[in-house]
Amino acid sequence: MSTIYKLATCLFFLAAFASCTDWDDFKKYQAGGEIVYPGKGDTIVVASGRNRMQLLWVLGADPRVIKYKLYWNNKADSLEAPVPADVIGDTMKIMIETLPEGSYNFEMFSLDAKGNISVPLRFNGRAYGTNYESGLLNRSIRSTSYNDSLKTLEVLWNDPDTVNVNTELKYIGIDSKTKSVVLGPEITASEVKDWKPGTILSYRSSFKPDRKAIDVFTATKYDTLSVTIK
Repeated sequence: MSTIYKLATCLFFLAAFASCTDWDDFKKYQAGGEIVYPGKGDTIVVASGRNRMQLLWVLGADPRVIKYKLYWNNKADSLEAPVPADVIGDTMKIMIETLPEGSYNFEMFSLDAKGNISVPLRFNGRAYGTNYESGLLNRSIRSTSYNDSLKTLEVLWNDPDTVNVNTELKYIGIDSKTKSVVLGPEITASEVKDWKPGTILSYRSSFKPDRKAIDVFTATKYDTLSVTIK
């Protein structure tokens, strides 16, 4: 019993000693003292582009942040730039140029004047290029009809893809010159009042990979259509 009593007494005094010690007293044993982490910022909004990417970095309110460093490709590539004092607590635009088409994982760090570095802000994004563009399909035409008395060609369009930006319709006018009209995705019918009967229609569509994308991509070829006049 005496051994158990002595052990319990030792544990009691150790607990009492620990309670009298500041909770963060261990920090004095860390090399260089307490570690300071600058604010990493709140979030990143990624906008894809043609062999590039635009980042909208929503910064926190930490006034110590003076620059950032961005890594990708397992830190084989990087980008570093200052953070102006007047954008602290606001949004900063960052452009990453010359990116081969593909998906990327990023790590963003904030730094202060003493060289302290934040915990990483991790995110991913994608750059688009010729592979994406070569796979685009033009918005299709549902039907055509020609009103001979009004000398007007009506073109009815099928519903576009959700990321369609516009479609160019090319035709030969009654003056034998090539002309074109551009219609948005909300347009379901086109009226061409100077089309030369018997000539071919050509059309080609443009798209964004997603609604936030900063660049427009256009199908590589025009589709063509012969109009049958009844």
